[in-house]
Amino acid sequence: MVFQPSPVIPSSKVGRPVRIESLVLPGTRLEPRADAERTAPVSVRCVDVAPHGTLLRYTFEVTGWEPGDHDLRAYLVRADGSTTADLPPIPVSIQSVLGAGMPRVEAPPPEPPHHLGGYGQTLLIASIAWLVGLGLLLRVLRRGPVSSGPAVARASAQDQLARLLAKSQDGRLDAADAAAIERLVYDAWRRALHLEAAEPRALVAALRCDRRADAALDRLEAWLHAPGGLDMPAETATFVGTLLPPRSMETVP
Repeated sequence: MVFQPSPVIPSSKVGRPVRIESLVLPGTRLEPRADAERTAPVSVRCVDVAPHGTLLRYTFEVTGWEPGDHDLRAYLVRADGSTTADLPPIPVSIQSVLGAGMPRVEAPPPEPPHHLGGYGQTLLIASIAWLVGLGLLLRVLRRGPVSSGPAVARASAQDQLARLLAKSQDGRLDAADAAAIERLVYDAWRRALHLEAAEPRALVAALRCDRRADAALDRLEAWLHAPGGLDMPAETATFVGTLLPPRSMETVP
């Protein structure tokens, strides 16, 4: 019997886990590739496995780190070391506010050409800012947040964001400023959700599972990294408020 997977392709956003349930596959038991956990464009976790006649039924949790269409066969191995050549395609689609085709966060920024103009130049600048800013963000996240009380931290984040956004209005926002904005937003949500000890990928996944944090990160990503996204919203104070956790989430340490 040739096994055919469901025609419905699971999908999710970058950093947001998605469960693939009742996935029936042939062969001996599968498990995620250990060497792909920190570097692969998707992370796979086996939540459950059970017999299904002569096959096995799986529940996988998949977190995508790179937009696009992926095949989970590349990230699975047999527990007994046997071949996975008999597996059918196991597709998953990962979307981003920026759309597919944007460079990965871990990739180094390319050297910009010296003679580009118009829309091509806009795309180049946006891509470089996205790479440099998010690359700096991951390094910042590994260092951990600055320790301070929640009310003081929020006030400080508000003030710093307001100053950086004012630079954007004047056209003076550079890649380092963009990274600083991301650090402030991520650190604020990290504290609000008590995720101070989380590793960068685990932190992003946890934030994407929180409705409020997810909306704030979507807003930040669309404004900061999309081509043409550096246009400052009219109400700076209002925009700052939409990026940070609400005051109701503040706790006394």
